[in-house]
Amino acid sequence: MQRLTARATAGAWLAAALLAPLLAFAEGTVQHLSGTLSVQRADGSVRLLSEKSVVRQGDTISTERDSYAQIKFTDGGQVTLRPSTQIKIEGYEFTEGKPESDNFIFALFKGGMRAVTGLVGKRGNRDAYKLRTATATVGIRGTDYSAIEVPQPQAGEGPQPNQPPPGVYVVVSEGLVAITSGGVELVAAPGQTVFSSSLTLPPQLVPPPPNLPQISAPQSFSSNNPTTINGGQGDACAI
Repeated sequence: MQRLTARATAGAWLAAALLAPLLAFAEGTVQHLSGTLSVQRADGSVRLLSEKSVVRQGDTISTERDSYAQIKFTDGGQVTLRPSTQIKIEGYEFTEGKPESDNFIFALFKGGMRAVTGLVGKRGNRDAYKLRTATATVGIRGTDYSAIEVPQPQAGEGPQPNQPPPGVYVVVSEGLVAITSGGVELVAAPGQTVFSSSLTLPPQLVPPPPNLPQISAPQSFSSNNPTTINGGQGDACAI
């Protein structure tokens, strides 16, 4: 009996040791999902995600058409992705007792997202949190904001009807947001909208375009009930 108990204890320690690296690299968790969400890992593998799936540094995360996803990070922050959106977690480091090591850098390649920041960006280094877009870099001072990219027309296409001018729009709901492009930093306050059309031109305050896509996630995202549509919870399926 003692020998079996010792073996069971050793097995438990081995399982914990194997699981520890996985937990250490789990920076965020899919909290809510409606539709289809996929990830391309740093090694090039592509998987479908479901609620409770983890995301980590180096991941490129994409929502499909008519899909919404909300990801919660270990610092308490969260990001909501609208349909046809793609982001990449370029850098993430958060240790509760080490604010000087905070780091959260991610990129918006297309689509739109809303971010509510956690402890990274609210403590320690004011430059620890950054969002990179095609036309500007966004820094925050503890905030709630949305970033929407309006794409350039495809080759041979003219301006799209009922679409605002192409570029990146940052809408501030709470706190302060610093948008930098063309070597100029513009700090926006709640209720303001900033437009950046090019990396070489300074950002500018604009009236909110009436036809700007909105980040309106399903109402179920505000509850604690599971909302996964594609597959079981907690797993990632290889494509």
